Amino acid sequence: MKWQIITGEYPPHSGGVADYTYRLAKALAEQSEEVHIWAPMPPSSEVPTLKHVEVHCLPNGFGLKWLLALHRGLAAFPNQQPLLVQFVPHMYGWKAMNIAFCFWLAGLRHRNVSVMFHEVAFPFRKGQSWKHTMLAIAHRLMAWIILRRAQRSFTSIEPYRDLLTRIAPKASIQLLRLFSNVTFDRPSDTTGHAHVSASRLERVVGIFSSFGVETWNLLEDTLPDLLENSTVNVVLIGPGSSFIEHFCRKFACFKERMSTTGRISALQAGSHLQACDVLLQLYPDGASGARGTLVAAMASGVPVVTTSGILTESLFRASGALAFAEAEPRAIRRVVKELLANPAAARRLGAAGRRLYETDFDLAVTVATLRRAAGATTEIIQRHVVPTINPRLRSSEEMRKL
Repeated sequence: MKWQIITGEYPPHSGGVADYTYRLAKALAEQSEEVHIWAPMPPSSEVPTLKHVEVHCLPNGFGLKWLLALHRGLAAFPNQQPLLVQFVPHMYGWKAMNIAFCFWLAGLRHRNVSVMFHEVAFPFRKGQSWKHTMLAIAHRLMAWIILRRAQRSFTSIEPYRDLLTRIAPKASIQLLRLFSNVTFDRPSDTTGHAHVSASRLERVVGIFSSFGVETWNLLEDTLPDLLENSTVNVVLIGPGSSFIEHFCRKFACFKERMSTTGRISALQAGSHLQACDVLLQLYPDGASGARGTLVAAMASGVPVVTTSGILTESLFRASGALAFAEAEPRAIRRVVKELLANPAAARRLGAAGRRLYETDFDLAVTVATLRRAAGATTEIIQRHVVPTINPRLRSSEEMRKL
């Protein structure tokens, strides 16, 4: 089977969707599938080479040239081939309102189109500016246009699926959990937390994040309680130097106990995660399967402490895969300390997180789901669309464009 994947970013460009698309393409190719990636980048870009994966470099900017190049390029491939769109409204330019791209997708008649909604829409918030309100409306319009056209639609968490169902009640939307962009060489039973013992004085609490402003606020409230009167060291896995500088202006006494890896690729992050005794993953909307850093933390096999919020699904609580604390500094400190003091409980929690990941989130699950869905849709298209085509075209050069 040949796959066409449209994405707004792909290596060497950085980003969660870029890494996701790369790992997905690689996994499909390893299943003897042929994959074509359509992404904006200069022709001279050093695109990673994968067997059975061809990258088609589109013009930058997501404008008319980009769309024409994409349309003409896809016209050379048969309609029944799976066309998978990686969709994030902010990723396709036009100030996150590329409605033209959505209308173009809606015009792909008889194409085997599937869409993965990594994000759906900017939220409506009380008191927000009119610009943000217009953005929220535009994103819902974009999703509605796409949902009316796509043969299959996927998203990563139940709250996103509920929103998409409200936008387009007749659409068929399936959960497709995010897999980890971070890979791990060591098996889960030999991860870094396994060596925790009561005799070791220093403990390492890791935080895996891109360290945006919202994360700064959460950590600034939490870390003083965690570090005070303890032997805990904190490592920020990601671009955390600015936060450390900011934090230590207020809490200079903790400067020697905080460090950061700096900005690293997904390929480099695995060993840093597994060197930690506990991972502290805090999010303003709570633990969520839409957060790639949380998914990677579960995949590492290291015990994870987090908090719940509006996007937290019952899946996480029912599985016992995460240690939930109340969103209050002393409660978070207490849960972290309990895990550090009880290596056996920490190992059990880490193993539970890894099991949940393998069952619901793993890359193999994603590939199997997509192949199964694409195969079923291709069969429908071949049965109902191809017979309606003028027989005189079937053997002509134009047949390749159908």
